[in-house]
Amino acid sequence: MIAPAVGYIIEGSSINEPAQVYDCNVPNLLDDVFDLSDNDSIYYRDHFLNCGMYKLIGDQSLLINKNNNKNNNNNNNNNNNNNNNKNSKNIFTHYNFLSLPSASPNGPVGISIVLDKDSKNYLALVRTQAGNERVKIPVDNIKASWWRRIFRTGPSPYDILKALGNNYGGLKLITDPRISQALMNLEEKQTIKGFKFGILYAQEGQNKEDEMFSNVQTSPEFEEFLDFIGDRVPLEGWTHFRAGLDVRTGTTGSHSIYQRWNNNEVMYHVSCMLPFNEKDKQQLERKRHIGNDIVVIVFQDGDTVYRPTTISSRQVHVVLLVKAVKLESDPNQRYYKMAVVSKDNVPQFGPPMPANGLFKKDQAFKDFFYAKLLNAEKASYTAPILGVKLSRTRVALLKDVSEAFVK
Repeated sequence: MIAPAVGYIIEGSSINEPAQVYDCNVPNLLDDVFDLSDNDSIYYRDHFLNCGMYKLIGDQSLLINKNNNKNNNNNNNNNNNNNNNKNSKNIFTHYNFLSLPSASPNGPVGISIVLDKDSKNYLALVRTQAGNERVKIPVDNIKASWWRRIFRTGPSPYDILKALGNNYGGLKLITDPRISQALMNLEEKQTIKGFKFGILYAQEGQNKEDEMFSNVQTSPEFEEFLDFIGDRVPLEGWTHFRAGLDVRTGTTGSHSIYQRWNNNEVMYHVSCMLPFNEKDKQQLERKRHIGNDIVVIVFQDGDTVYRPTTISSRQVHVVLLVKAVKLESDPNQRYYKMAVVSKDNVPQFGPPMPANGLFKKDQAFKDFFYAKLLNAEKASYTAPILGVKLSRTRVALLKDVSEAFVK
């Protein structure tokens, strides 16, 4: 299916192995697969931002539960200050720390820490240029200074921070109540709203990208595959994830393929559903979308060997090559052959591919297909070209917040 090439890794395209029907019921298939219902903006909103409002008491930033009566809070501030232990079940300690690049050898850092509702663990969201990390620290593991132990005042914010490790020196506790919303905005700017993948149709014998991008007519097998992986949706007035497609004036076609899977929204850029320009041999308008996708599916009619260098794009890191087949032993059932080619700087990702597998068209294969597709996208984020871009964006966002609040 795929010709070997320097700089690429190929899976599932072994001509030395006999083709065999593969059982796609893989254990733990969804482990580590993207699930956008559990992103860091939701995590921060639910565990940190929505705990309540800031109130500075002594050297501690405390969050007062929003369920408390506002008038009671206003009239009894002194009582709350003097009777923290009495009302501790309604109070959650929330700290935000920031550093400037000059204070951290690893660039700007932002850390949010909150005591969970059971008061058994501190939850931390650690933001660095490498990404976000969620950490849970048992309360019993935090060592307070000797004088705090004597007076039973509990650990200081910096005692809790120290429990995260020795890599976060030079951070400053931010008590400005606006910091919570600023960090919420930061998380939302980095949140993935949905996934976009390209689909390129290749007729039998086509081995050049200009030929593939110029296809207008398709095959019944290709149309069947599109209906298998998603729903045909009208773009005009579309209100869900649109992947940059025009949903107002029709400049990117009238319909596309959309699917919700594992709490993720997927919109495809389908070559033959994007507008065709007779005067443009390269079909740059189509390539503008598909050439900027990270993962592309090439659906191929016939037995033409695919070359990994066919799509000339720095952005495309992984190609899934799919072919429709029929078996003489099971003539009424559709099967697919699938192989994967990745740039060699993309880390290995699952689920593992069989050497020369045949995939029965059913829900198990659809789940396997989407797991492979989304894991390909996730793995590509750490490849040098994309990794540098993502890191640069995170650094800029963290730097803006740090410079606004660290004086």
